[in-house]
Formats: sequence, C-alpha cells, structure tokens
Amino acid sequence: MTDLPELTSDCANCAALCCVGLTLDKGALFSFDKAAGTPCHNLRGHVCSCHETLEEIGNRGCVLYDCAGAGQRVTQMRFNGESWRDDPTLLPAMIRDFERLKPLHERMKQLREAEQVSMPADLETERQRLLRKCARLWADTPALAADYDRFLSALAQHHTA
Repeated sequence: MTDLPELTSDCANCAALCCVGLTLDKGALFSFDKAAGTPCHNLRGHVCSCHETLEEIGNRGCVLYDCAGAGQRVTQMRFNGESWRDDPTLLPAMIRDFERLKPLHERMKQLREAEQVSMPADLETERQRLLRKCARLWADTPALAADYDRFLSALAQHHTA
C-alpha cells in the first residue's frame, strides 16, 4: 500500500509540536513539569538545545517519544510548512490537529506492522481497509476506534485458536 503517509518522525519537517503540545510530568521520564501548549524551555527555534544529552539530564521520555510522523504531516500538509513561531495564532490549531492525528498515525503504524502476522484473507482485507481509512482522515472517530478494536480482537482470537 503506497498511499500511506510517512509513519516515522521527521523532526526537521515539524514545528516541534511534541515539544509544545505535550504535558511533561517530572518523574522517571522527565526532569521537569511542563504544561501542554507551553514550549519546552530547551527549545531553540524548532530544535532541542540539549538533544544529545536528553538521557543524561533526566529526559528519557523525550528519547523514547515517537509521533509516528503526525508532527511533520500536520506541519507540512495542514499548515503548508508554516510555524507557530512565525505566526503564534497558528499554535492552537496546530496542537489541536496534532492531538487528533497522532492516534491515527499510531494505528497505521500498528496496522502496518500487522502485515508481518499470518492472518486469514478476510482479516487481511480488513487490515488494508482500516489502513486506507486512517490515511485519509485527519481526526480519530469513535466508529474508527471501534472498527480498530474489533480487528485487534479478531486477530487475537485467530492467533489463540
């Protein structure tokens, strides 16, 4: 299936949406608290000023994080490469779209990985249908979430049978 968006983070083509949009809670994964919608204090432009030392300074959560390509898709496709840095009025909409798109990208990534699993033809057809549906949407829906959950349940039942 070639019509899928890129499902790997490409920070160079993003406007640091995770560094702004996500909440960070001081603890095992982060060395400080940060509210959603607030740029990380380590951000310089759209680049992390301490990226090479994230683990050493207690920000392992940043190292582990992967938006599954949602950040660059929002930045490049929804906002034509524009940034909240250049136009701060874009920030709420960029964060909103990032929050809505990320679950779809995570699902697409899992559905893509499921391609490696042996499954009956009807489940493979459903997997491909869900991939196509996720790829054309810009926000998650309860119906899509239910379809996805049914697919996972059917796949699990197939592998325990």
